[in-house]
Amino acid sequence: MTDLRLKAGTVILAAWALVAALAPWLPLRDPSAQPDGLVLRNLPPMAEVDVVSFSGGTKRYAHELRRDADGGFSSRRGETWTRVPDAARIDRARFVLGTDALGRDLLSRLIWGSRVSLVAGFLAALVAVTLGGGVGLIAGIAGGRVDALLMRLTDAALAIPRLFLLLLLAALFRPSLATIVLLVGCTTWMAAARLVRGEALSIREREFVASARAAGASPVRVAMRHVLPHAATVLSVEAAIRLGQAVLLEASLSFLGLGVPPPAASWGGLIADGRDRLLDAWWIATWPGLALAGVVIASSLVADGARERL
Repeated sequence: MTDLRLKAGTVILAAWALVAALAPWLPLRDPSAQPDGLVLRNLPPMAEVDVVSFSGGTKRYAHELRRDADGGFSSRRGETWTRVPDAARIDRARFVLGTDALGRDLLSRLIWGSRVSLVAGFLAALVAVTLGGGVGLIAGIAGGRVDALLMRLTDAALAIPRLFLLLLLAALFRPSLATIVLLVGCTTWMAAARLVRGEALSIREREFVASARAAGASPVRVAMRHVLPHAATVLSVEAAIRLGQAVLLEASLSFLGLGVPPPAASWGGLIADGRDRLLDAWWIATWPGLALAGVVIASSLVADGARERL
């Protein structure tokens, strides 16, 4: 069961990471393009639309096509019928996941949004684990007053409501991917610090650490060569947990309009776009919501499986 959870979570995360990495080379529409807000607005999944391509390269989408008495075609946009030139080419465009209220392709926006959400999550988790691991390692190795000071600072940071702190900081600083990464990473390191500190307190009393000290190893060498490798197990599990939490926090900020600014797509922003259309255009918020839930669940599966195995 442990291996199944670990493999399932790893496959889901790896699949999303691969799709996000290959997004520029996939045959996707421009995620920010609004080619026709009238015809393409709020199309359901798997919808098909007639497209008239002109010789100059421009395209015109149509609600309906009809054959005229002379064998030609006319296209309708809204209530207006327009004759299709004989040199124009008529095709059909399919929107697999549908479109939003501005006529943008949701499949493209979902995949391109995964780049923002996953990169922000991975980097924020890396910042949190690195910062928390460093604080915990110093506290566990140094002990005494240094340990007490660092742990009181960690407790004080834990006492601050995280979401309110994120909202305050996000409102003060200009929204960008780097800002989101730093904000989320610097407000989620405390759990890693406490875990690594407890592991370091246990490891520093073992015989191989005492032998290293007796041989003249400096505290830095003891921490980096003997304590940190043994605490890596705890850090790897914590990193998986932080990943899911960081992706969720980034989506929360984007949902509230404090994340990566438009027209860049992110899962939280996509959910916000569809929150007022759940009854008549449920697909706008459903697809990014399912993707977000899948990544968070996958990170939890990886963390649980890694904890039991390691």
